[in-house]
Parts: sequence; C-alpha cells; structure tokens
Amino acid sequence: MRKARPVLTRNPLPRQFVMSMRLICPIVLFVSALLAPHAALPAAEETDDGANPLRFYHHADGSFLQATFGLDLAFFSQGNAWYGNDRGVLKGHTVGSWWESLIHPGLEGSYVLPNTQTLYARIDATLANTFGGIDAGGTNSRMGDVSWLGIDNVYAGWRSGTLFGKLGQDFLDLSFGRQIYATGTGFLFASEGVAGFQRAAYYLGGRKSASYAAIARIKSGAWSGDLFYFKDNAIGPDSTWAGGCTVEYAVADTATLGGSLAAIASDLPDRDGMRVFDLRGSIKPFALGKGPKALQPLTLAGEFVLEGRDRGMAAGFGWYAAISYQWSDLPWQPELTYRYASFDQHYDPLFYHFTDWGSWFQGEIVGEYDRINTNLDSHMLRLKVQPTEPLTLNLFYYRFNLHDPAFSGVRDSRYADEWNLIADWTVNRHLTVSLLGALAIPGSGATALLGGDANWTATMVMVTVRY
Repeated sequence: MRKARPVLTRNPLPRQFVMSMRLICPIVLFVSALLAPHAALPAAEETDDGANPLRFYHHADGSFLQATFGLDLAFFSQGNAWYGNDRGVLKGHTVGSWWESLIHPGLEGSYVLPNTQTLYARIDATLANTFGGIDAGGTNSRMGDVSWLGIDNVYAGWRSGTLFGKLGQDFLDLSFGRQIYATGTGFLFASEGVAGFQRAAYYLGGRKSASYAAIARIKSGAWSGDLFYFKDNAIGPDSTWAGGCTVEYAVADTATLGGSLAAIASDLPDRDGMRVFDLRGSIKPFALGKGPKALQPLTLAGEFVLEGRDRGMAAGFGWYAAISYQWSDLPWQPELTYRYASFDQHYDPLFYHFTDWGSWFQGEIVGEYDRINTNLDSHMLRLKVQPTEPLTLNLFYYRFNLHDPAFSGVRDSRYADEWNLIADWTVNRHLTVSLLGALAIPGSGATALLGGDANWTATMVMVTVRY
C-alpha cells in the first residue's frame, strides 16, 4: 500500500534567506568592487602568452619556475539542518552559519631536456580554517574553530617529449610523490585525502592528495592509459592501498570508451582484498554517425562498477546512465541533462570527489552532508544556461531513494527531494564567485532514519582565486 507522505513543518525559508543574504551580499559587492578593474582588463594585459603572472623565471626552451597561489573563502548559512533535528543528529549541537577558508601557496617548475623531454615538480601547502560556527557535517563540533597547516602536494615527474618518435609527444609520463590520482568523471578515484575534523574546511576539502602515489601515464593518438599505485591519506588509523590500471580510447570529441581495474588492500575489513572492475563511456551517436544536425548535440554517458570481495562477503554494484542535449544556437545555450545513478547497499564509493556540480557529490545538502554514494538511488535533472559569457547558471532537481530501506533500518525507500540553484561568475581567469541556494524536502525514509521532518535549507557564497 502506498504510504502517505509525512506532514512537513512550516519551513522558515524566508527569514533564513533574508538573514543569509544580509551577510552574503556585502561580501559579493566588496569582492566585485575590489576586483572589477582587473576584470575589465583584456586578457593580453594579464599576460601575453597565458602564463602565470607569478612566473619569475622563463627560458626560451620552455623551462620555467613560478610561484602558485590559491585562495578559497566560503560563507555557509543553513536552516532546519538535518531536517530540523540537528541537535539530535549532532549530539546536542546546532547548525546555523559558519565560514571556511583555504590558502594554497606553492612553487612549481619545469626543466626541458633534449628531445623536449621534461622534468617537472611541484610543492604546495594548505592552510585550512573552519570558524564562526559548527559545519553541517558536525566535523568540528568538539573543537569549535579549527585551523590546519600542512603539505598537500609534493611530487616530481618526467615526460618523454619526442623521445619515442612516432608514438607522439609525451607518450610516457612518470610521476611520484604526494599527488592526486584521478580518472574518468571521478566516480571512483578523484581525491585520496580527507578534509574536515582536525584538518578543517570540510566542504572546501583542502586535503586531496594521497600520502604517496606512483603514476605512469601513456598516451598515443586516440589511446591513453595509466598504471597507478597509491596509499590514501585518511585521518584515522585505518589506511587503504590501491593499485591498478586504466585504459581509454577516444574518437575526437564524439565518443570515449574506457575502464579501470584495481586491487585494494586496507585496514578496513569490508574493503581489504576488494577487486574493482570499472567500465565507462560517452558517445554523441548522431555526431559520430554524421546524422541529422539537429540531433548531433545529443550525448549519452554511463559507467558501471563491480566490486568483488573474498571471504563470502557480498559484491557491490554502482552505476549511472545519463542523457543530455544542448541547444547551442539558442540564446543562453541551454543544456538539459537527465541522470539515473544507483549504488547498492554493499557498494564502497572509495575515493570519489567533486569534478563538476552534481558529480559526484549528489546535491548540495543530501550529497554533501547526509548521504554518501552507497545504498542510494537518485534521479537528477539539470538545466544549465549561460546568460552572458562570464555567468553560468545551474538548476538541479534530485529525487533520492534508499536502494534497500531494510539495510538502513527503515521501511520506506523514499528518502528526499532536493533543489539546487547555483550561479558561477567568472570575473577573470583568476577569480570566480559562486552563489548557491538549496532546499531538501525529507521523505518518509529520511524522517524515520534521522528523526526530522522539516525542510532543510542552505545558502553559500564562495570566492575562488587561482594563480
């Protein structure tokens, strides 16, 4: 029998929204006014060749040495966190508003050898901060304001240049050190570090690199691939090691087919001995087949992951399928995407991370704070438009269901519906300002699991600087 939806309490969205905007708008106006003169400069006045303006050494052969700098500053405000039961979920703590910041100073360089071979290296540090309140994940609930300073990336590598002749430029790329291993859309591997807790900046995620990673990348024509081995950088005592390979074949910009194989060793019993099989691809079928021009922007994409386990433990399955279409000749160039994703109750999301809005943190409330990608099914609709060249707007709708409600100890699979509205303003190639509003409406599953039945709201303003 179909269960009636729970009666939702009155949502204080207008008051919360107004209070958030009173804090957010002055920040945006201040940053805009401060940087508006720079935004008006033509690109050629920043640098003629697109190089980092912090570059202090450059040789005619392409060798260089330069400083790097990154700054992320975000303000968060939430209402009815954890569907109105934040005090119960976070053991007496409440969520209102808080700040997070990241400062990334670094140094990188490249030295060109004969046959255009290249030695390269990078080192950067991260100063992460959470202050002004408890984050919605509750990661600083015992510590209050938190600061953390540490090395994020430190690695060196070699690229082959034209050493292998017909195999192509930089056929082989070898690197080792504290770095990120990422592949595909970040469905499995995109960040081997953990943020939040004593490392601060839970949402911004300043700690992403592995403790160490060795990567051998190969590219020749349409084929590319890599061999990898890394140890993650967990906060707790339990570590994970992964080794494997990835292969991908691309047909111009119309089709890709790839996959990964990995073996996992871990201090976590459910993860130790896991074997991962991943197959993914995307295709523009009508563009590839020279079909009707009106249908050529249609894109199909998908990925399937099987995680095998020993000792009689159940295998895990995760997959998604997506279809999108862009009307590039219309004003604002609208793009519409539908995606269905499914992760069973035995699936381990491993090292997924943000690669685009909605991937693979599904929803700025549910995906960021409430649910990871396991025992979860989701429908996503996304409308992306670009009213002007520097401004991009995204509207998301998600419907979340528990894959196996009984596994989570509830009866109803209907978990939550979520809406996200996101604006990204690219002031120049160094500065981006993002504004976000989100609303999550709990279903019977969320209410039974977490004890709240109110609408959860969230707003955020984020300033990102990159050099």
